Amino acid sequence: SSERSGVFGWVQDKFTQREKDKQAAKLIDQINLMANTPTYTLKMFADEVDEQLSSWKTKIPGMGGTNEIKAAKESQAVVKEMLTQLGSGISAGDIANLDRKQKLKLSIACDKPLDDINRVLALFRQMEIMHRILRYRKENGMTLPTDQAGLNMAMQQDGMKVMTNQEKKELRKAFGN
Repeated sequence: SSERSGVFGWVQDKFTQREKDKQAAKLIDQINLMANTPTYTLKMFADEVDEQLSSWKTKIPGMGGTNEIKAAKESQAVVKEMLTQLGSGISAGDIANLDRKQKLKLSIACDKPLDDINRVLALFRQMEIMHRILRYRKENGMTLPTDQAGLNMAMQQDGMKVMTNQEKKELRKAFGN
């Protein structure tokens, strides 16, 4: 039986490594897409959420119940309704101008609490800031990150250079500075 668990362990390790390699390749593709696209739209965000949920892991019984996947499914419902109500070409600037009434309409349409709507809107704004950072790096001849650690470093190094004064003010308020 120790031989069987050894073979099983080996197969499991191979699958795990293959999944990590696929995720790394997807991250590089996403970074390149964001760096080469002039405007980050709601459609791009929706595609990203859908991609997250298309992984084979989400289809395995029991795996679809993880908190990360549940949150992605809730986000997907909100994003789909946003696409329906607002259109696919909407940008973060348009999202920032949504008033309470429009958010409540979204909340009612997708049967989610306003907190969920605001969480998804905040995620979209964060992704749009990341888009601006990657565009900034590309336009200034800087190297693009190739992994999550590099992405975090780029955010720290260039985030303040691309954020508006209002975004900086909100960031300071969120972190109590």
